Amino acid sequence: MRVFRGTVGCGRRGAGAVLVAAAAVTATVAAAPPAAPSAPATSPSVTHKHYGNAGDIPKCRPGYACATVAHGGKYHVFDFYRYGTYGLSDWHGRGGLSNEQAGGAAARIYDRSGAEIECVAAGTATADVDWDRAGKIKLTTVRC
Repeated sequence: MRVFRGTVGCGRRGAGAVLVAAAAVTATVAAAPPAAPSAPATSPSVTHKHYGNAGDIPKCRPGYACATVAHGGKYHVFDFYRYGTYGLSDWHGRGGLSNEQAGGAAARIYDRSGAEIECVAAGTATADVDWDRAGKIKLTTVRC
């Protein structure tokens, strides 16, 4: 919008002057709907897939540790392959961890303060993990 600020002459002799100013414009903004809860994620990121039914989740592949967490009516399955520590964000509820790594490799679950909650030995599956407590997953060569 262009705003004119100045004087305009009125009448035959320009005796009158009018000051023009911009009018205030008010806009009404609707409140945004509440945001949906964030989907579970890892840092660094790992490959993950979504499944509609628990029965559709395939067995964890050899060499991997696989974690399952329910979210938004689906099951999110994360495939961990490389040794290291992975931060977990927005993991809630109960789920599972399967460790199909070779030899004595372990998959460890830590709480947010860094205390170990559980250690899953190679060739084992833990069907009941409380992801609300979990803050990290660590793949390591150190046995449970």
